[in-house]
Amino acid sequence: MASLNASPEYYAAENRYRAAKTYDEKMAALQEMLSLCPKHKSAQSILMEIRNRIARLRKEQEKEAAKKKAAKGGKGEAIRKQGFQVVLVGPANSGKTALFNALTGKSERSSAVQFETAEAIPAIMTVKKVQVQVIDTPSMSDEWRGRIIGLARAADLAVGVFANEKEEKAFLKDVPIIAQKVLPLLRGKDYDAFNPATLELLKERLFSALGIVRVFTKRPGGAPDYEKPVALKKGQTVADAAKEISKEIAQGLRYAKVWGSTKFPGQQVGADYQPADGDVVEFHAK
Repeated sequence: MASLNASPEYYAAENRYRAAKTYDEKMAALQEMLSLCPKHKSAQSILMEIRNRIARLRKEQEKEAAKKKAAKGGKGEAIRKQGFQVVLVGPANSGKTALFNALTGKSERSSAVQFETAEAIPAIMTVKKVQVQVIDTPSMSDEWRGRIIGLARAADLAVGVFANEKEEKAFLKDVPIIAQKVLPLLRGKDYDAFNPATLELLKERLFSALGIVRVFTKRPGGAPDYEKPVALKKGQTVADAAKEISKEIAQGLRYAKVWGSTKFPGQQVGADYQPADGDVVEFHAK
């Protein structure tokens, strides 16, 4: 902040502004400087500078508030990652919401109007009896850029939805930080949001890209439960499967018996055994 021939109180307020850390502290100091600044002609540039700083500070505060609002989904609650998560990204009018609705059975508004989606919206897609959280995001813009990149980096998979290859290249070039994580889909070529057959194929493709391993459990002497698989990520272990069921089972786990990927049915394995998709696991306590 420039200096001028002002009262000691003005310079004290200026020092408080320089030392301020919070929005309230900065704003209070600037408002005090504005009231104490001389009003003669040679001070006009200083007054303008103070007013500009106040305007910029308010704008920064509004942007911060918008980011916090954007970080919420559903009924105003922060989006909480639930199991496996897929985030849809793409430019304006690329068809993200139409695909989101088709995958999840939701009916969010989708039209040719640009920036129709105004917030991140979560919903559940079921594939091979596994529930996957899918998040529809607003089109990439300066306001949403940081939030969308953050969602994409935190997700298990980012899916880019594009109308054509030119649009795909331009978008990925603009967001190199997540480009390697994005699975690109071309509308009409890789899927048809209104064709159930292509959607099922797409769901299987997403299932594979997520690296999901389904584990079906059974009690000793009982039949396997093929309705509610435990969903693991490739490379996770029997111990991880136990943790997904309950803390007590995980803490008391001694060994497990596995049907499927082992050399013979019902083979005993340790807690560090990595099951394959479709394996049946029977836990045994200490």
